[in-house]
Amino acid sequence: MIVTEEVLSGFRDKGKVPVRSLPSNLFSNTGDLFFRDDVVSLHQFPTEEEERRAIHVVPILAFLQSVPPLTNDREWIALHHQCGGYHCLQVAMVATMLTPNATIKNGLNNIGKQFYFGQHGQLEPGNMLASSISEYVTALSEIELDCECTWRRLSEGLYPIDCTQENLNKIASDAPSLDMMADWRGFTRARYSMDPIILLLANNSD
Repeated sequence: MIVTEEVLSGFRDKGKVPVRSLPSNLFSNTGDLFFRDDVVSLHQFPTEEEERRAIHVVPILAFLQSVPPLTNDREWIALHHQCGGYHCLQVAMVATMLTPNATIKNGLNNIGKQFYFGQHGQLEPGNMLASSISEYVTALSEIELDCECTWRRLSEGLYPIDCTQENLNKIASDAPSLDMMADWRGFTRARYSMDPIILLLANNSD
């Protein structure tokens, strides 16, 4: 569901809106919003490799913990996203979609394909292998992106990227200005902060 600043203002606590405080009826499932057709088509493929080739990602800019006052020049959506393979983790967020640059779109989709059914369906923070982190860092570096501070969020179907202006500009043709998109007073906006975060959302294998 689209959430405006008017909607969010009713849940503000000392200037912040904790994402967990938002009522469930405000949230849309990404499976219904972005991947409904994928679920149907994936089940038509007889092999995992054919399923993998059909995977695509949806790049977003998201708040996972708390939301500052937002400007009105972006459309924001409250989302629930399932990730983590067989662990079926549910991640809540307030996010805005990013339009991928044509020069990087295939590279972003390849990340979704590469880590589909990662670690045999066990790719999530509690079961993370060092080799998976290394492979992910390498995959990002090949398209000149990084996850220096956000790698801990890595799960199958949810691929984190540090939210720097440089990374945003590389990914999106409609990249917002981080300085101008919100009122950051009272917030820590630094590279090591988890809010905001760039995420590549993809279908979960389970």
